Amino acid sequence: MFRNGILWTISFMCALASVGCSSAAMPNEKAATITLPPSATATAKVTVTPSLTPTPTITPTATPDTRLKPRDWAAWPVVPAVSARAKEIYLQGVELSVTPRTFSVVGDCQSEPEVFLGIYATDRYYLSNDYQYLQETINDFQSSFSHKSVSVRDGLSAPSALSALWADPQVCQPDENPVQCELRLYKPTLVFINLGTVWREGASADKYEAYLRQIVDLVIANGALPILSTKADNVEGDHGINLATARVAYDYDIPLWNFWAAANYLPNHGLDPERNDIYLTPDAWDVRNFVALRTLDAIWRELRAVYDPGQ
Repeated sequence: MFRNGILWTISFMCALASVGCSSAAMPNEKAATITLPPSATATAKVTVTPSLTPTPTITPTATPDTRLKPRDWAAWPVVPAVSARAKEIYLQGVELSVTPRTFSVVGDCQSEPEVFLGIYATDRYYLSNDYQYLQETINDFQSSFSHKSVSVRDGLSAPSALSALWADPQVCQPDENPVQCELRLYKPTLVFINLGTVWREGASADKYEAYLRQIVDLVIANGALPILSTKADNVEGDHGINLATARVAYDYDIPLWNFWAAANYLPNHGLDPERNDIYLTPDAWDVRNFVALRTLDAIWRELRAVYDPGQ
């Protein structure tokens, strides 16, 4: 299991002081009367030239963007923070009446419930004392862990997720692609987007990024918050898919859980050498599920602090 945690704090203070003065008359002093001749009487004329104080120009100070850049994606945290933009997307979904406390998944066969998060719909998982708090999120999203998303299929890629030819004709409308169909049927609050493994070697990562942006746009337009992820494999040869995914997450300011960084501590990066270094080992599946659960928990705690219509 993967463990992590970080904490930051900061403080500031100031002070101000002032002084004053007073006077008193001397007792038993005889007052003197002084008469001035007419010629000595003068009328004083005082001309005061006002001093103009210019109004200072206040230049707004932008909040510094402290996020790591997409090129540094390998150093991004395993469990993401939740941005103000992500909270806005969530609240837009509440207004659109998405189903409270639900998530969907977009991905290939490695995102089916049997291998991705579905274990938390059973009694076969174990939480150590340090992670008992995760049970609350498991309870909140219980209906989603076993949900079979129509946007999860063997061989699904970023372009096929946008093709009506890949939609299930039994439940989807003729002009719907798998993502649109899932969003209409389930109306989820959150959507895990796990794509890129079936992207063939030598294919353009820029094209993958363009497709991914279309998927993210669809998800947001339907009131759900997209959650992106990096992948452990490097079938494209230059980690271009993870870089492209990080660019999308950065530009949209949406969560990305860095599975690549979590798998980095496993033998052979969690990849099965007997299956072309594409599929994960059993240990890697366990890590992936646990990190995804921690990501779901971290995001949900931040969002429900804003508003939880399910309460």
